[in-house]
Amino acid sequence: MNNTLMCLFIMFIVIICGTNELTVFAHSTAEKPSKMVCIEESKEEYESFNNEVLNEILKSYKLDLSGYQEYTHDDLNLKVGDNLNDHSDKISLQHLFRGSSIGSRRLFLENGLEGKRGYFLYKKIDGNNVLKELHKEGKIWVVTSGSEKKGKRLRLKPFNWDKCLED
Repeated sequence: MNNTLMCLFIMFIVIICGTNELTVFAHSTAEKPSKMVCIEESKEEYESFNNEVLNEILKSYKLDLSGYQEYTHDDLNLKVGDNLNDHSDKISLQHLFRGSSIGSRRLFLENGLEGKRGYFLYKKIDGNNVLKELHKEGKIWVVTSGSEKKGKRLRLKPFNWDKCLED
């Protein structure tokens, strides 16, 4: 009986030590990247995802945006001292960026703010693709038509912040 207990005890010790040894070897000895490196990597992943969303929308509508210039919501913000009457074109576009979407909402204007045509594109939360056609009437941009098509429901993979150093 004593030999059996001793044998079981030795097997138990070997199993515990063996498991701990494997755990030690499983940890990487590589240094974690800094928080700034991870922030840049996270931005790149988001940009890549945003481009994937845009390409899926463009493919569903068979759109070619050659000759179109992209504008962000920040591009439409007025600066201190700007006269509201001189920028009614920018103001008339700002409302388009409100609401939820998968990826960013994207505005493309043919020949920039001086042009007369544009597209506003985004992917709804349910995965459907939305296209709004814009035309400039005087100094104001107006949505002249819109359509929605079934699209893929894309998801941005969460970034693993645990792999980064904490600053």
